[in-house]
Amino acid sequence: MKKIVFVFTLLMILNSGELFSQNKTNRITTTKLKKKSLILGPKSAAKIKELFFTAKGFKLPQKIEAINTIATYTGAEPIEGSGNIYTWDFTNGFQISAISEGGGRLGSNDKISLVSFNYGGINSVELSNSIVLHQSSLSSIEKIYAKRLIKFKNTKQPTYKVVSDKIYTTFYFNEKNILISLTISNYDLEF
Repeated sequence: MKKIVFVFTLLMILNSGELFSQNKTNRITTTKLKKKSLILGPKSAAKIKELFFTAKGFKLPQKIEAINTIATYTGAEPIEGSGNIYTWDFTNGFQISAISEGGGRLGSNDKISLVSFNYGGINSVELSNSIVLHQSSLSSIEKIYAKRLIKFKNTKQPTYKVVSDKIYTTFYFNEKNILISLTISNYDLEF
């Protein structure tokens, strides 16, 4: 139970952007082996769509090496009592974070249990043809996932999920009902 609470707390911090701030004046790094930020371009954006999105829903790549086909992670560290957390920081403020299954070894063969997409920039970032961080509204997401979108019961900010083929996708909105973060996982983040 402690492990679940820890991971849930970590996810909430990740999605609020507090742990991996994209603010260049107050940036927290996650590894002692800090690598140079990545550039998000047409090829890497297309690869993100291919790895995580299908015509009907969402999917997770099996291992970290799948995400590394976009670019090698910029930070990684173990989570005590759980798996490992990896980050891919892009120069425009976009970030992919992944948490691996417990017991895995740090590196490309580590199996993914959760991936989160965050963006600290002022513009928008397209994740799929119908999902754009800092642009998609709650009403547009409701139209796409009609009768499948489930509201989280106990959250301050508007938070919704879609469950499909044992994949849980969580949408985080700001107070203006604009999508600010998206998480895809093998388990339900709402307890």
